[in-house]
Amino acid sequence: MDQNKILEILDFSPETEIAVKNILSKKLFSEIAKNAYNGEAPDYPVLCRKPITRLAIIVKLLCEKYEDYKSLCVPEDIIAKTFRDVSLREKIYENKTGKPGISKDDALWFRHLINCEIFKIGVLQFQPFEMVYLDEELLGEAYMVFSSEQKENLPAGAQVINCHVPQGTDLSTDEISKSFSDAQTLFGKIYPKPEFKAFLCYSWLLYPDMTKLLPEDSKIKAFAKNFEIIGTVQDNEQAFENLFGKTYKRPPKIKNPTSLQKLAEENPKAFGFACGIINL
Repeated sequence: MDQNKILEILDFSPETEIAVKNILSKKLFSEIAKNAYNGEAPDYPVLCRKPITRLAIIVKLLCEKYEDYKSLCVPEDIIAKTFRDVSLREKIYENKTGKPGISKDDALWFRHLINCEIFKIGVLQFQPFEMVYLDEELLGEAYMVFSSEQKENLPAGAQVINCHVPQGTDLSTDEISKSFSDAQTLFGKIYPKPEFKAFLCYSWLLYPDMTKLLPEDSKIKAFAKNFEIIGTVQDNEQAFENLFGKTYKRPPKIKNPTSLQKLAEENPKAFGFACGIINL
């Protein structure tokens, strides 16, 4: 697809679009983009580039990836929503730094986009995946503990659909239900051979000690109830990073906190990380 069409889909601010176009017009840039994801994660060449160059590389590669997604028979509206994760992360980066671009972590995350392995379906992102257990058997340390019965029912390596919650997602019950339903339908068409056994989600949003403190009408609580929680750990790094923008051992005191930030300030040990599944 033409880069102007990709830029239209991404809908950057005028200033960001100009900055990206300036990079795209440079000599030899096509070769830089072509080799940006050579090698193995996390040692991709793209991570050594400047933030604005990383962003331009992604835009350049999406011109090719649009056709790759279409060849999988992915509807155009889902391709557009999937690609706009770049816009979302760029805006977050620019709000933090005052400059257009994407972080190294985001550039690393976009390997899934470059491999055509991530799909924004409704309000959630989904990814074909093999079941992994973050425990001593995999990591060499008991980060999480899973029952032998759980591992027997859903063995490591089984085909699952990994679920990601983008920042700012509308977790309304109807929207979430539609996302899961549409994802199962689309994945059945795109990947006719593997039989997906479950939806999988590793997230701070599922941590039971936190969700039980939330009000009954909480959208986060309702989202978590979709899952059978099979593993937990009192590791609040992901939670605090999402709530406060940085990693803290304890939440910082901030002015006008949201209800969730206030809950974290008052109950930091109630925040952690959990693994949940929805059997299919």
